[in-house]
Amino acid sequence: MRWRENLLEKIGALVTAVLLALYVQSQLHPVIERVYEPPIEQRNTPPNYEVRLESARARVIVRGVKELVEQTRAEQIRVTVDLSQAKPGENRLPLRLDYPADWSDRLTLELERPTVRVTMEPRLSRQFPVRVNLTGVPDLQEVLAEAIPEPNSVRITGAASQVRRVRTVQLNFDMTGLQGDLEIEATPTPLDESGEPVLTVQMTPDQVRLKVRLIPQPTSKTVPVSPRLEDLPPFPYRVIWFSVEPVSVQLRGSPARLAQINVIETAPISLRNKTADAEIRVPLKAPAGVEILGTREVTVRVRIQREAQPEAPSPKSLPESQTKEEK
Repeated sequence: MRWRENLLEKIGALVTAVLLALYVQSQLHPVIERVYEPPIEQRNTPPNYEVRLESARARVIVRGVKELVEQTRAEQIRVTVDLSQAKPGENRLPLRLDYPADWSDRLTLELERPTVRVTMEPRLSRQFPVRVNLTGVPDLQEVLAEAIPEPNSVRITGAASQVRRVRTVQLNFDMTGLQGDLEIEATPTPLDESGEPVLTVQMTPDQVRLKVRLIPQPTSKTVPVSPRLEDLPPFPYRVIWFSVEPVSVQLRGSPARLAQINVIETAPISLRNKTADAEIRVPLKAPAGVEILGTREVTVRVRIQREAQPEAPSPKSLPESQTKEEK
């Protein structure tokens, strides 16, 4: 049979033609893939529950002829998860993929992961005060910083286990270089007991208005007066009461120095020769680095009393038996 002549050459030519046709087709209409990551939408979410997905987005692979794939857009793809059958705790639920109907005949769409892990917990809400943590030093010297957040509290809402982690809501503000009063919008941070941010909760409002005021520190301070009693009265006299007038005085100095002083003493008071009540004018001993405002002397009143001494027993008080023996 003549068709068997040069059979190998004919088969080779056919294979070459097919491969060439496929090559030309692949060059003219290549098949490509494109990956989209649309958000996973939740359907039938139960009320008063917080839902956490292991991933907020799904990966969708679109495969087809190049010119058709390039016409697709991410917003045409929708991925949803139905929570109507979910139970408190951890669930593994299927994802549903929706796209235009005319894509079915021309394109292939596939979810990289057809299911998603869903954790569902009861929702909890708590109110927390906003604590302001000031750091750094302003340019102005000898000032006190006052920080007031408005509002002064926020509401933390989320899964019960996450809300219970929150121990404080803190707003950090660095005063370095601050030259005057300031008002800014700032975002507080929920912190756990270790000081780590808890980012899986919602905060309402999410920002507060922070008012920072720089107030000049006081340069004067009122401190009590302490009499310095030395050389007590001779025996058998003793001090039973004393007083000082005025009981306090005002000091002036640098805020740093005043912060170190809590009391001012008088000069030493000697009661060595005192056997009766006395009223003594005594100067105050000013601490180094400060100045006494007003009077520099105080009046110290001392009440002195003689201690009663036990008397020796008289002969009349001796027992009768002892009297007879002496006779």
